[in-house]
Amino acid sequence: MNSGPEILKRSIHCPRCDSLHPHWNRAVPPALTVSPGDHFELVSPDASNGLLGRHSTAADISKIDFRKLDPLCGPIYVEGAEPGDTLKLEIVDLELGSWGWSGLLPDFGLLSDEFPEPFFRGFDLSGGSAEIFGETFALKPMLGVLGVAPEQDGDFPSIAPTIAGGNIDVRYITRGATLYLPVFNKGALISGGDGHALQGEGEISGTAIEAAMSATIKVDLIKGRRIPAPFADISIKPYQETEFRDFLGIGPDLFTAARDATRFAVDELARSLKVEPFEAYAVLGMIGELRIHEIVDKPNWVVGCMIPRRLFGKR
Repeated sequence: MNSGPEILKRSIHCPRCDSLHPHWNRAVPPALTVSPGDHFELVSPDASNGLLGRHSTAADISKIDFRKLDPLCGPIYVEGAEPGDTLKLEIVDLELGSWGWSGLLPDFGLLSDEFPEPFFRGFDLSGGSAEIFGETFALKPMLGVLGVAPEQDGDFPSIAPTIAGGNIDVRYITRGATLYLPVFNKGALISGGDGHALQGEGEISGTAIEAAMSATIKVDLIKGRRIPAPFADISIKPYQETEFRDFLGIGPDLFTAARDATRFAVDELARSLKVEPFEAYAVLGMIGELRIHEIVDKPNWVVGCMIPRRLFGKR
């Protein structure tokens, strides 16, 4: 294990934040105050908070302390923000660390009950791509956690998404995207973190390629606009994968259908590549695409687990 978290730092002409806290809590004192129109920086370690490093193993993952995962950088106090307003957060830039990791954590992920054994793999991110089963995938940095303090008192896990944002893991929250968040407290109290170098739709296996990240964000405020939950202006243009093999799960329960589709995809990918099923499952958080294809024709719903076609070698 390494001696401490890998945290990116670079000098830019805007407010910045080097403060980490473990939970969402509206009582956490602001680390920084900004005004609408300002840029600020969120600087955070990888999702393990430095508990995993370049020389870590699966044994280290098996002992991970979930209470220390997804540390939050912030809070950022926005002058003039009040309950009932909407924040507009533009992702101006994302800078990755030079190294990242992915793996299977205990009791975490869509099929964690079927793949209980820990798994760990590190990635050199300096070249801008990752090799997965012999295929090269370009890195697509995105911010997994971005949100505001909740309306209620008390500690709330940083790992859980809510209507205040947080660990939403929308892979399109990347450079050029804009996230809109409801404001529940004076100053809004923005926090973020959980940088990903590459994530599939749904982060199926529980982790993407987790990495340290520095995010430069521009903040604006829409006064008197109350929204019920976050929404985002995004582009799918950076995601140029167009050829997939789509494995369907069909049944009366949406969650079960998602598990069935994923299990089907894992079995077929493992068979095609002649690898162990846990190895096939472990990459789905990086390159799998979990989609709701059809949800209106009762009693059954249709979910697809889409895998890049090139991993099947055109078989």
